[in-house]
Amino acid sequence: MKRVSRFGIYATVVAAAAVIGLGAQHGHAGATGPEAAQDRPTLAVVGASISDGVGAGSPQKGWPVLLAHQLGWRSTVSADPGAGYVAPGYHKLGPMERLLGKLQLASDHPTVVIVQAGYNDIGTSPAQLTANVHKVIGEIRTQAPDAAVGVITVFPKGEATPAAWATDKIIVAAARDAYPKVYVFDPLGSHWVFPTVADRLHPTAAGHQWIANRLASDFRHYGLTR
Repeated sequence: MKRVSRFGIYATVVAAAAVIGLGAQHGHAGATGPEAAQDRPTLAVVGASISDGVGAGSPQKGWPVLLAHQLGWRSTVSADPGAGYVAPGYHKLGPMERLLGKLQLASDHPTVVIVQAGYNDIGTSPAQLTANVHKVIGEIRTQAPDAAVGVITVFPKGEATPAAWATDKIIVAAARDAYPKVYVFDPLGSHWVFPTVADRLHPTAAGHQWIANRLASDFRHYGLTR
């Protein structure tokens, strides 16, 4: 899988993540999976460190690539550790609206577009968070009107705080308000439990596989693989 805007050495990611949350020592913006023919369905993902494969050992072992592989799809990813709907990210490639611009949605015609963000927005102004979620969903609908749109909301870090729950609810409500047909994949609300590294937030390689398996099941349940 081709990656651009890569920084640093991945071996330092977990230690850095433990210090600065979803911040990490490398990031990428815009990537296309050469592992599949161009005429296959495309999964487009915009997100933060978990979409960048932090904890898995490399982006190629992250849940977006694993999910696309399970489905037999292509994958394209734009992610920056530390980014959110409001948060700019560790390498200032975000927030999500800016990262979205690194994808080629209008030309790639993705089947599904997923936004993975929320943890880094905990404590953000509710009004600003709501407005930014609206902007991101609206931009996806403009660039890829035929794509299914999904959001992966706040990931748990041990026992979720009231602020984390509040942020999660704001994102879900704003996404559904922006596009009533949005698919919501809610790690907090659905009580996702998967193996994590020492920071209790980022998935291990097995954790990324768990997320990919869970989403593949959800995709089939919702008919997104037809």
